[in-house]
Amino acid sequence: MSEESILFPNLSVSPEPHRRRRLLRTGLQLKFTCLVVGLALAVGMIVGSVTTDHATLIVRRIQMDHCRQEAALLAYKAADEYDLGKSALQLLAARSVRAKSLLFVSFMDAHGRMLASVESPTRVAGNSLTEGFTPDTTIGQPIRNADTNDGGGYLDVTYPVRVANGDVEDQLADKTGKTLEQSSGSEQLIGYVRIGYSLEQTLAEVNAASELLSGIAVIIICLTVPLAYLLVLRLLRPLASLSDSISKFANGDLNARCRIGGADEIGELAVAYNLMAERLQQKHMEITELNSYLEHRVVERTKQLQDLASRDPLTGLYNRRHFNEVLNRRFAESKRYDSSLACIMIDLDDFKSVNDTHGHQYGDEILKLAATTIEQELRSSDVAARFGGDEFVLLMPQVDSEQAKGLAQRIQDRFNEVISIQYPRCNVGMSIGTASLDDVSSDNPDDLVRLADLSLYDSKRDAKKPVVQGR
Repeated sequence: MSEESILFPNLSVSPEPHRRRRLLRTGLQLKFTCLVVGLALAVGMIVGSVTTDHATLIVRRIQMDHCRQEAALLAYKAADEYDLGKSALQLLAARSVRAKSLLFVSFMDAHGRMLASVESPTRVAGNSLTEGFTPDTTIGQPIRNADTNDGGGYLDVTYPVRVANGDVEDQLADKTGKTLEQSSGSEQLIGYVRIGYSLEQTLAEVNAASELLSGIAVIIICLTVPLAYLLVLRLLRPLASLSDSISKFANGDLNARCRIGGADEIGELAVAYNLMAERLQQKHMEITELNSYLEHRVVERTKQLQDLASRDPLTGLYNRRHFNEVLNRRFAESKRYDSSLACIMIDLDDFKSVNDTHGHQYGDEILKLAATTIEQELRSSDVAARFGGDEFVLLMPQVDSEQAKGLAQRIQDRFNEVISIQYPRCNVGMSIGTASLDDVSSDNPDDLVRLADLSLYDSKRDAKKPVVQGR
């Protein structure tokens, strides 16, 4: 089981290429970019609409002021022409229509009767100029009308024509009896000039300005998309770095940390992630150390259990079952490599009388002494086991018959020496029989033990020869 499966058993992390493709389709970068562009477009449309409305009002105010100024200038020029008659007024009207953006020019007397009138060819056919005042006429105030082929409309304004005349008062009334104009002081009303101020040129300028603004808006929009993308990319780069670090950590790289500075929310999130990663890594190290310790304890405990299962609890030597396993393995190896192998059988003489006389606890001490004596004379490669009761068996690889006989003699001499010192009241001896692989003619390892056991019984029968070599 991997480390990350231990820490995060239910965690499934998408592969890096798949994750990047998914983020390009549904990630915050795309969403924030669309949001920024959408907000920019919405703000642009609102600002553009408000600006257009205000610009329209300003343009209309300027048009009306300009139209009023044109009418006042023409009224000033016409003041001297009234004395020259209708032909002079007609000529002035014609010149004004040709020279300026005027659709028509009409001169009236003080009572509103038509004196002279000239219309521009751009006037819509069938819309003839009305004579006199209309109910909508307000002296000096332009009125907007739509009466041109281009649909741009025009401004219709009627302006009074006055001449200087000291202390003259003249009050004129229209056909309905309303007071139209009252002159006092040094000016006298002699007539009216009515002009139609074309808005075609102004409309063209407005359209040109609108097209320019539209082009600028398109350019701004085209620039807004990549700029917004780059801006969002820069803003979300720390978040992407944090996401990559978390992904690496989830995939098993416990050293993955996020290097993000700053005191914003993403920086605080990075600090929290790093703290969490440090704690998880520390916990993982503790768990690993604990697992290692537990595995070591299991190995030790298993070895202890194996020793308990393979050793005699009284003497500490191996038991008969373990000895048989070692015998089979050593016998096969010696046969295969044609090497020496010797077996020694040991039995304590008169051991039963010790138990009967001194008790079993005393007899157990004798057995322990015999086991200790045997172990002190063995090599690390030799195996000693309690065969049963007061019998012991030894298996010695790379040992021939003469070497086995010498070892058996040393064991016997040392045991007799120790028993006479520690237990002088005990008349316990040690009979030993030996056998080697050369004495075995079969492939059965039990025959080696059987021959050593037969030699042991021969040793017991011949008291003068306590160590007997195999038959």
